[in-house]
Amino acid sequence: MVAGAAAVALAGGAAVAGAGVADAAPRGPVYFSAAGFNCAIAPSGNVGCDLNGSVPVQQSLGIGKVSIYLPFGVRQILIDSPWLPAHPGLGIGTPFTLPGGNPSIDKVGVPSGSGATSGSKVSYAGSSCSTGFHGSFSCVGPGGHGFSYYISIATS
Repeated sequence: MVAGAAAVALAGGAAVAGAGVADAAPRGPVYFSAAGFNCAIAPSGNVGCDLNGSVPVQQSLGIGKVSIYLPFGVRQILIDSPWLPAHPGLGIGTPFTLPGGNPSIDKVGVPSGSGATSGSKVSYAGSSCSTGFHGSFSCVGPGGHGFSYYISIATS
C-alpha cells in the first residue's frame, strides 16, 4: 500500500507556453535550485540538473505518449541536444551544483503565474525552468524538449 509516491516525468518534446526571453549577453552558466534539483543553464542553452537526496528515485522517460519507468535511480537530468528528449545523465559528481549549493530559483528568477500556478521562472540562452502548480518544477531547452517534476499521490 502506497500512501504517497513521487515521480519525475521526463517529457521529451514538451513545450512550456510563454517561455521567457533569453539574456542578450551570455555571461556563463546561470545556477539555481528548485524542488530538490540543483540546476545550471549554460550559455549554449543546455540544461543540466543534479538531483539531491530529497528527490525520489522513481522516474519515467516520456517518449511521445508512452512513459517508460526506469528501473534505476538517476542522479542527473540533461537537456543537451535539440534532437534528443531530456534524458538521465551518467556523469559523476555534481557538475551543476555550486560549492555550498545553488541559490533558490526565487532569488535568481522572476515571478510567473498566479494563484495556485504561481512560481518563479529562469530564462536564459533559449531555455527556461520554472516552478508552478503545487511545487511542480519543469525545464525546456531550445529544441522544445524538456522534463517536469511533480508529486503524485497513489492510494490502494
